[in-house]
Amino acid sequence: MTLRRKVIIHLLALIAFVWSVAPLAWILVISLMYHHEFGSADIHLLPDQPTLANYVRLLGGSAANWDGSRMEPNAYGPLIRAGLLNSAEVAVWVTVLSMLVAVPAAYALSRVQMRFRKAGLLTVVATRAIPPVATTVPFFTLYQTLNLAGTKTGLVVAHLTITVPLLVWIGTSFFGGLPPGLERIAQVDGCSRWQAFWRIVVPASRPAMTAMAVIAFLTSWDEFTFALIFNTGTPAQTFPAALSSMFFQVSVPTDVAAATVLGLIPPLVVAAIFQRYIRKVNLVGL
Repeated sequence: MTLRRKVIIHLLALIAFVWSVAPLAWILVISLMYHHEFGSADIHLLPDQPTLANYVRLLGGSAANWDGSRMEPNAYGPLIRAGLLNSAEVAVWVTVLSMLVAVPAAYALSRVQMRFRKAGLLTVVATRAIPPVATTVPFFTLYQTLNLAGTKTGLVVAHLTITVPLLVWIGTSFFGGLPPGLERIAQVDGCSRWQAFWRIVVPASRPAMTAMAVIAFLTSWDEFTFALIFNTGTPAQTFPAALSSMFFQVSVPTDVAAATVLGLIPPLVVAAIFQRYIRKVNLVGL
């Protein structure tokens, strides 16, 4: 590779990095400012008086203002805290149920010889082409009949229509790349097909399955369309919908920025903990 090409590649990588990270960094900076500082005429790339007051007030405490006066807990704190807990609960359930459905389905579509296998895989993957907003009316009508509108159960079911096809596609790619005789070796030792799957294939696929679980969790955590339409204004409201409500009703950007950062922490922690598994999956071509 020539020096010029290396410089161009590194420059493009730097531009992509700045493009991705700069908005997040700016949100973090705003969240550490007092409101009067953010609203001043001077441009502040860094806070003059960094403070955690915006976070403390969202978490239910009172905090000192820049002039020494006391600020009461943020009125939207309970909404944001409940949204975070609801998002975590929904995302965990979506992750568990997605794995229970997608892993066996992906294994069957990639390793079991059966008729219409390719057609089945194509049908599952094709559902990814349907935007979630196109299914909101049928879902809402059904949920009204089943009393699932405004519930976490209804949101979990809706999220599964997004995560399961995605995980089946990822899992099929990985399982299809395993050695063809992997199960045959176990069957020679007396294992059934099911035992070979659990004792041989699952341990060998741990990095891919971990990455699939992380993707399911992050997809559910970030999902906005179903959360906004089905659960806004209900006790089951998740964080994206709660943040949207706060954004349109609160005129204090520093409070909204602090709430945004709180919502970014869980997915960032999950991604940081399991990044080595995701990296291993990337190395095999997924």
